[in-house]
Amino acid sequence: MATQSERRAATRAALIEAAQKLFAKQGYEATSTDQILAGAGVSRGAMYYHFATKQDVFEAVFIAASDGAIRRSGRAAKVTHSPLESLTNTCLAWLKEVRAPDVAAILIDQGPQVLGWKRARDLEAETSLGLMTKGLIAAAEAGEIEVPSIDLAARFLNAALAEAALVSLHGERRVTHAELETSIRRVIDGMTPNGSTS
Repeated sequence: MATQSERRAATRAALIEAAQKLFAKQGYEATSTDQILAGAGVSRGAMYYHFATKQDVFEAVFIAASDGAIRRSGRAAKVTHSPLESLTNTCLAWLKEVRAPDVAAILIDQGPQVLGWKRARDLEAETSLGLMTKGLIAAAEAGEIEVPSIDLAARFLNAALAEAALVSLHGERRVTHAELETSIRRVIDGMTPNGSTS
């Protein structure tokens, strides 16, 4: 028999899953609390135990979508003997992940509007910046990069990826994955002692 804590965790997960599907399909504004409750199969009281407002639900959805994209890109990326190449592969895999319509709808399209640009960026960075920093530290220890500040390098790369994702989805012309890959590789090349990862 499930404990009360397990039941509460299951209820919270059901609310996030139902809300994520609805937000991705019809948008934040068009999604009602009643629709989320119906999709999750829980009572209003159960929802308010976990979330005070619909925006709080969206924030949880945003975090789940961000964490999921990062986790999947980490699994999909080819790991090599080079920490820098492994990090590059993970960055490129993430760009593919966020181009998926359901992920893009939450992270790129709605997140900054619903949460505000700074809050959306800060939430996404809580997970991605840590992984980015870890990857850059490994690359620095292997002698693959030389940067004045790992923290700043991680923030610059994180910002470049976010901008690349935005342009690829909403640029004036369609940006190919090859263009994205070349651009991100050149950003990372700039951190290497000779300006090249090859």
